[in-house]
Amino acid sequence: MRASPAQLANEIAELIKEKLLVEVSSPEEDLLVEGVLDSLTLIQLLIHLEERFRITISLEELEIEDLRSIGSIVRLVEDRKLTSAGGGG
Repeated sequence: MRASPAQLANEIAELIKEKLLVEVSSPEEDLLVEGVLDSLTLIQLLIHLEERFRITISLEELEIEDLRSIGSIVRLVEDRKLTSAGGGG
């Protein structure tokens, strides 16, 4: 069963809280401007996202905008889940 974007946003917020020890106030909060993500926590977050959602995030294809907010991370995870689910056929 596929999670809704809101469910994914909650799960990602919980992941950030649990693994990075930071609470995010809103799905649209800018994680870079607020200092939630720096170069180290960015890599940690990518690893946790890959483990939790069983996806692969290629660093070559990754844009910083993909990780700017929980909302953008939701879109990234959904996109990677679709890509890994069978190539759109």
